[in-house]
Amino acid sequence: MTDYAFCHLLAVRIVRIARMRRSPHRRLTEEVRKERMKKLFVGLVVLALSVWTLGAVEQKFSSLPIGANLDGYINGIEILVVGDGLNASAWQSYPYSRNRDGKLETFASQKLRDYTASIKLANGTTAYGWAINARTDGVGGLLPTYNGKAASAVIASAPLIDESDEFHLTLRNGKWEVPEEVFGKVKFQFGWGLWYYIPGVTGLEINLYAGSRISRFSTIERVSEADNPCELPAILLELPNDVMIPNEIALAKPSWWERAEITLYTKAESVTFLVNRTEQDGKAIRWSNPPPSFFVPPAPSKPKIASLKRVRNTTEITISAEATSVANLEFSETLNGSWYSIPKYPQPLSLQTGSSKFTHTTEALSCFYRVRIVQSERQ
Repeated sequence: MTDYAFCHLLAVRIVRIARMRRSPHRRLTEEVRKERMKKLFVGLVVLALSVWTLGAVEQKFSSLPIGANLDGYINGIEILVVGDGLNASAWQSYPYSRNRDGKLETFASQKLRDYTASIKLANGTTAYGWAINARTDGVGGLLPTYNGKAASAVIASAPLIDESDEFHLTLRNGKWEVPEEVFGKVKFQFGWGLWYYIPGVTGLEINLYAGSRISRFSTIERVSEADNPCELPAILLELPNDVMIPNEIALAKPSWWERAEITLYTKAESVTFLVNRTEQDGKAIRWSNPPPSFFVPPAPSKPKIASLKRVRNTTEITISAEATSVANLEFSETLNGSWYSIPKYPQPLSLQTGSSKFTHTTEALSCFYRVRIVQSERQ
């Protein structure tokens, strides 16, 4: 991420909380506002320094943290609360794991509730502001950047830019508490795009598809077609090594396109990732041989039976394979019975990448089928 992007992020956090409107309970004096801004600025600088930990360790990865799988690569949040009577260190960090902690926004909302309950707040006449940053430090092998180096970085913040970040305590059951609606405002907002530090990348292509419609973007061919959110000058400015992807694609936002294909190029190699708003977001679908140095091809899944179709006493069996493999095609007349090779194919089959069709003729009323792997090769 550029110096400008980092400074802009910090400024947004300062301006967001500093927009706190004057309380209907009292008018803030100029001195109070200046003191609050001073505390806020110091607190945010401390927070920023704790987040932007520089280091340039190149890591390898098999999938791109993007779209539906983006929060799986966020591994922590920082909560900041500012108000009269609080010192500049009124913030707390928490580790986060999607597998362990569930949805990011639900987790962050609960931690905001816990944190505000643990610190000493005044009463209903004091105005407070809050912010939550979500960060990544390269879980999965990818790191955003700062000054051309891999960095632990803030990639999203709450509340949303058009939501108020001010609150006053409310009196409930004789206790001053944070209003419940504050916790419902924990919705994360990302910037224009996401930056990834991937050493060796010199070119980027992002093609968007909807049926027969396609919108192309390429830094190699200097192409940026209509309806593609990628901005050629901005993305070219970041390359090489820094890859910037607009958040319409990086967050898989609703749009006219059904799927996106993101191709990263080095001088001689390439790899293409899929974004289609499903759990497959970030999956590698194509790569060169040899692949780029930063990419580790995923182990191919075992061949599987894709479909069965029976006509009279003959069953057509379709097997799909992601890599060249050798396997036996076997059948059983009962689910828990013995398995036998289909008489037509007594020797192991050489399965190629893609789909292959085989047949089995039998008088049995029903049969079960399986593919038993003998040998496989990486794609």
